[in-house]
Amino acid sequence: MFVKVCGIRSREQIDWAIDLGYSAVGVVLHPPSVRYCGPEAAGKLAAYARGKIARVAVGVSFDEMEAVYDEFDFAQIYEYRKLDRLILAGSKPPLQYDYSYFLYDASKGSGQFSLLPDWLFAVQNRLIVSGGLNSYNVMQVIRKYKPFGVDVSSGVETEPGIKDYGLMKKFMEEVKNAGD
Repeated sequence: MFVKVCGIRSREQIDWAIDLGYSAVGVVLHPPSVRYCGPEAAGKLAAYARGKIARVAVGVSFDEMEAVYDEFDFAQIYEYRKLDRLILAGSKPPLQYDYSYFLYDASKGSGQFSLLPDWLFAVQNRLIVSGGLNSYNVMQVIRKYKPFGVDVSSGVETEPGIKDYGLMKKFMEEVKNAGD
């Protein structure tokens, strides 16, 4: 299962993600976010993670990450763009477009979990579920929807923007237990 931890802001957090078996780290390039990394800092994090773990540049629009797009393995945005390595995020995928993965985020970045719609079954082979996931609900989501992957951010934080190794570990344990 693909598991991404989003909102990474330090080398230490990248090391935690690698140590715990995460598949990818997300670096947020959307300026209003409490997890925001400017292009220079994001580029340094991408360089540090290169070859160790998949790297995802995260923004609302491509314009926010265009300067560092080539330094990341994927671009995750909330608008459709014809891009290689696109993780299209939103609340409903445009099925006629080409994208690598679809990240369903009903919370729109708020971190509040809500019930998931049944149409997600139609895209589950490229579906990454996000939005309010934590160690208490991720197992049920995986077992019911069988997505390609899951994405966590605020669910592994002690306060907005502050990742916690213990919470990251607990989240991965529950992901692994979902397969039992």
